[in-house]
Amino acid sequence: IEAYVGGKVVQPERGDDLVLTIDLTRQAALENELRRGVEESGADWGTAVAMNPNTGGILAMANVPTYNPNRPAAAPDASRRNRAVTDRFEPGSTFKLVGAVAAIEQDLIDLQDSVETGEGWAVFHGYTMKDIHAYGTIPFADVIAKSSNVGMAKTIDRLDAGVFYQYARNMGFSQPTWIDLPGEVGGVLKRPTQWSATTQTSMAIGYEVSVTPLQLLTAYSALANGGLLKRPYVVAERRTVTGKTLWRNEPETIRRAFKEETADTLRSAFERVVESGTGTNAQIEGLRVAGKTGTALQITDG
Repeated sequence: IEAYVGGKVVQPERGDDLVLTIDLTRQAALENELRRGVEESGADWGTAVAMNPNTGGILAMANVPTYNPNRPAAAPDASRRNRAVTDRFEPGSTFKLVGAVAAIEQDLIDLQDSVETGEGWAVFHGYTMKDIHAYGTIPFADVIAKSSNVGMAKTIDRLDAGVFYQYARNMGFSQPTWIDLPGEVGGVLKRPTQWSATTQTSMAIGYEVSVTPLQLLTAYSALANGGLLKRPYVVAERRTVTGKTLWRNEPETIRRAFKEETADTLRSAFERVVESGTGTNAQIEGLRVAGKTGTALQITDG
């Protein structure tokens, strides 16, 4: 750098240090597992986030493909995206959490109540919906565990349109999570005035709606923590060069998304997904694991 003759030399000030919530061991494991998963499934990309559901602290966050931060220009734009916050997708059956919460809280159904899913197909407002298998009459807990589209759509079809929309909003969909990272987008959630006759039953199974991976994670964290929507964050502290803490991030609750008893009730159904339903690959010996599988449709050739 050339200095101007007679110019004043201003020494750079040393910046503060940031302490992150990221746990190195978890981060390394998540990156490796995600890379393997993307390769095995033949996917174009993948993203994974681990978060403490009680605080919102991000323990690990990974994207594939990735890039070398020391040489960012050497990688294409697509590899530099933090897809957990910048990419939207149709959540598919993972969105059934919203319907499950709404149905239980609005006293439409209990987990033990029977739902007739018949031969694995049903017509809603002129549109045929299908299940992967014919499950017949099953309890609502199995509608979640086996991920019956017909069962969920039948249940939610009885709900007032504005109510279902409000639950989706309360659980953070359509708004950003307000994480302390750049480039975050909100999701897409149609207002009831924009709905067609089939929108509510489609949304019940995660279509006609789009979410970011992080939005989905904060909603499921509410199931884990008793119904609270937490603001995710990656910066835990700011410190001076000498190590003095200047600022510490306090975990923040955005709102109560649903009642604590609703979370307690539903947790068993989402554990059943992993025990005997569609998500048995996620079982871990000696740990209680709850979860939900989801498949989204992809547009090919227009």
